[in-house]
Amino acid sequence: MDADALLAKLLADQHGLILRSQAHALGITDDTIKWRLNRGHWRRVFPGLYATFSGAPTDEQRMIAASLHGGADAQVTGVAALRWHGLRYLPDDERVHILIPNGPRRTSRGFVVAARTNRPDPRPFRRPPLEICSLARAGADAARAGYCRRDVRAFLSEMVQRRLTTVSRLDEEWRAGPRQGSKLLGSVLGELRDGVRSAPEAEFRDLLRTSTILPPIVWNPTLVAADGRRLPRPDGWLEDVGIALETDSDEHHTSPADVRRTRERHNRLAAHGVLTMHFSPRDIRATPQEVLRTIEDAYLRRPRGFTGVRAVDDPARVS
Repeated sequence: MDADALLAKLLADQHGLILRSQAHALGITDDTIKWRLNRGHWRRVFPGLYATFSGAPTDEQRMIAASLHGGADAQVTGVAALRWHGLRYLPDDERVHILIPNGPRRTSRGFVVAARTNRPDPRPFRRPPLEICSLARAGADAARAGYCRRDVRAFLSEMVQRRLTTVSRLDEEWRAGPRQGSKLLGSVLGELRDGVRSAPEAEFRDLLRTSTILPPIVWNPTLVAADGRRLPRPDGWLEDVGIALETDSDEHHTSPADVRRTRERHNRLAAHGVLTMHFSPRDIRATPQEVLRTIEDAYLRRPRGFTGVRAVDDPARVS
């Protein structure tokens, strides 16, 4: 294969990006590189790294640029890796965080945030020229990157709710990783261990904890009727008065089938005397005190000693 064909293949594999060292290996001199830069055929991304395309780089091109800058063993982590894995609830951040195993030092530059590590991910996804951290590692690294609690709750909850990883795997990363920035990660993992499975649900829990009237809420319980039948699992449960609490996002009610499933869940609980109360994430964030008062009023009006439905600790015991 001649030099032109090799160059074309390299640029195709690297989505139009090339290192000076790679150009030299193909016989392209610094004078030729300078000529191509002056003519606008190439443009400098970072010193020693060039783009052969015009316009803003795509997410994948940013990751490739970061990996090329970091060297052969660099691993993409953080939000960029989570985006590659298909997560939806992520901070609006165009930076690419990379891990570089201890060795030649690489500095952060432009949109690239480089961190040296003596603990590279042993289970990365390899899509040459990219090496992308596993979901658990990328999520833990992102949680330590300085985002707000709402953002960290959103992407960690999504990972667990969609069964893309487990709380156990995230907990391993939390314990094995650096202490710096780990406080928020540990706090959100505590919520996930307690059964909270979404960011709005976590905010809902924080709101209800401020109440001086409500008893402790049981989150995501397994419910059974008096006759032993399993019932739908609500987000929150006030057993002594038989109130089920739900946080309903609009995205989960976009089709007639979604509406029908919600109605069926509500009706099955109502048939056993349960009052189901629905609140949207927007309600919880925009009018939290109104939401809290509504729940407290309902709690105070309901008779105590509700026995029609109970939460069970061991779902395996439910027939």
